Amino acid sequence: MKRIGIVACEIFEEELLKLLSEYNNIGKIILVSNDSSKEFQRMLESNYNYDKITIARELCSTRFLKRQAPLEVVVYILPFALHLYAEDIKGEVVAASKEIEKHVDYILLLYGLCGNALGSVKELLINSNIKVPFDILANENGQIMDDCICALIGSSENYLKELEQTTNIFFMTPGWAKHWPKLLEEKTRNVDPEKIAELSKMDVKEKFKMALGSSDYKRVIGIELDFIDKLNFRVRCNEFASNFNSEVVIREGTINTLRNSFDKALKELE
Repeated sequence: MKRIGIVACEIFEEELLKLLSEYNNIGKIILVSNDSSKEFQRMLESNYNYDKITIARELCSTRFLKRQAPLEVVVYILPFALHLYAEDIKGEVVAASKEIEKHVDYILLLYGLCGNALGSVKELLINSNIKVPFDILANENGQIMDDCICALIGSSENYLKELEQTTNIFFMTPGWAKHWPKLLEEKTRNVDPEKIAELSKMDVKEKFKMALGSSDYKRVIGIELDFIDKLNFRVRCNEFASNFNSEVVIREGTINTLRNSFDKALKELE
């Protein structure tokens, strides 16, 4: 009986759900329950029979999480708002990997470099004495993907091709379209009381500049996947772009990088 552990950013909910649905040999999906997993739990319960899902309220001794199927997956979702904190994202990815390690035979990180915040993640996992094999999203040459954008737009080359036209681009994936307000909420959650009045006067563009340091977006590129609700996605892209008076361009996306990484995990466990 084999188990693959997946540590994933909340941004990959739609893509991860699709990925898991493509492998009929997955007999059990175990979701680690936390504040960031609630939406993915809802998605799982809407798409799978309850006997195929286990919600793990805590990860303790392996005897309380016994293996039941030839192939199982343990999913650990981390919050999207970690994008704002480079050091925190690194520590949280390592901590989640340590937490699921004793329950799995392989760990797959559904992350890219995330602005190089995870550039040393492999060394960190080794130094943290992770004993099981692990990997992170990478291209066919083994190079770690820059971020979720590159992973879903197909390659770093496709990403750079868009930037050749203008650098003032915001790339919108399905996850970004759903969760971007969380960045503003997180950035403004602990502001000084005297700044609350000032924040209340800010529009989305001003808050976005405060959160990410940039808001001069001339173009919003929606990375559209063939299995999502395209109408809803385009509405969200247009609503976001209206805050910046940006044009919206739609590009076809792919989850092949995720598929290839999962296939590699399966092969290594043969």
